[in-house]
Amino acid sequence: MVKKYIVNLRTAEREALEAIVTTGKRAASAINHARILLKADCHQPNGRWRDQDIIEAPLLVNK
Repeated sequence: MVKKYIVNLRTAEREALEAIVTTGKRAASAINHARILLKADCHQPNGRWRDQDIIEAPLLVNK
């Protein structure tokens, strides 16, 4: 499968998304989207998560 989008966040974008996730004062869907983008970012310390790992992550599943 060819990747359609590569997530490459700048420092400011990453900090803004981390603020959304840690404060918890947004809609659940916005927090969930922020978590997904952070996990897909190719510049995170341990490397990006694979798409399948993001889909299967319990905190990221939209129920």
